[in-house]
Amino acid sequence: MHMQMVKVQEQVDYEQNRQLLNRYRFVEYETLRILAGWLPATARLEFKMAMGRFLWEDAQHVQLLYQRLREMQKPVFQRPNDEPLESLMAEAINAPGEWDLLAGIYRVIKPAVVRAYQWHSAQTFANPDAPTLYALRHILVDEGEQVHWAEEALASYPAGDWEMYLAGLLAAGGGISGLEPRTPAPPVPASRVQFVPPRAAARDARFTRDPADTAGSGQEADVELERLQEFEGYSREMLAAETVALVLYLTPEMPWQFTYDASRHCYDETRHCRLGIDWLTLHGLDYTRVPQVTQVFAWRAQYDPALQYCLLTMGNEAHVFPYRHRRLKTYQQSGDRLSAQFISYDMADERNHVSYGHKWLSQLLAKKGIQTPVEEYVEQAVQIWQAEYVSKKLPIHAAPAPADQAG
Repeated sequence: MHMQMVKVQEQVDYEQNRQLLNRYRFVEYETLRILAGWLPATARLEFKMAMGRFLWEDAQHVQLLYQRLREMQKPVFQRPNDEPLESLMAEAINAPGEWDLLAGIYRVIKPAVVRAYQWHSAQTFANPDAPTLYALRHILVDEGEQVHWAEEALASYPAGDWEMYLAGLLAAGGGISGLEPRTPAPPVPASRVQFVPPRAAARDARFTRDPADTAGSGQEADVELERLQEFEGYSREMLAAETVALVLYLTPEMPWQFTYDASRHCYDETRHCRLGIDWLTLHGLDYTRVPQVTQVFAWRAQYDPALQYCLLTMGNEAHVFPYRHRRLKTYQQSGDRLSAQFISYDMADERNHVSYGHKWLSQLLAKKGIQTPVEEYVEQAVQIWQAEYVSKKLPIHAAPAPADQAG
């Protein structure tokens, strides 16, 4: 029996599917790294909180694409082998400022990502490629919300030469898919600023600076005052998010799963900051009146990424539980359900963060060529944390501390 050849309508075949998914993974991964690098340098707190959420969402996208790609190519993480696309993502970080950065990503790159995913979903083979459709369908929910956020948050910011530059780079690469007509690469605008990893945490003009961290002393004071100070302290936890973001950005050599965990860690800390803001707002208080202790970030940022991570996870986070448990008991006994719930979720996150520290410190040390045994390194780091952070001195050294020189 002669069977007639069926003419298919789908445009995306197996090999092209693999190439496209690899391009998408590259764009999502580079975007989350850009956001991590810029998070400490971004002044507006509301932007920081959005960036923490978005970089975590992009990590989920990379994870979904990774899970599909590992069935189709080895190694899973590959460069897209397309210089214009790589140039676009390399240049997107060199924005003149935070508004241009976000406009470039969320008014140029992300809308193009949405269009590519929608087109791909319509053109791949639905049943054979059902896992890809599942991934893209769920990713598109986040991407659409991110673009919508930018439409509102950046509505007052006019498009400028930076957006035109990125749009030109995108067109030079044939769009996110690489299949659109390609145009000549645009000239570099004078507004371009070469990105340098930040060593200071930016805050906008609404906030004052406090050189000393007065929150979470662990000493029982007046119950109401202690409660207020605790949630003011939460509203400062962007400092922890900024540290994790910097560590993530400075360690591209680490395994993907570290970046995935660090993205969650960073997002958690931005949510803890939001937790403090929400608590203050619900009690009729203005969170911008809480002084920001940006010196904490500068103090940690002077050290090697491994020590920064250790100071945070094995210092601040590992030692906070006795205090948090006492406060939780107080809130439960007094019937303060709001505060009790906020702290309960915070402690669940912090337990994960300490486990991240135990999970990844050995690899961080190895990647940075530090030969000190992990237990000894943690002991040294905690000594530094007690001498420099707990004491509230927060010194900025001209040379690295001894633990940074280990090995």
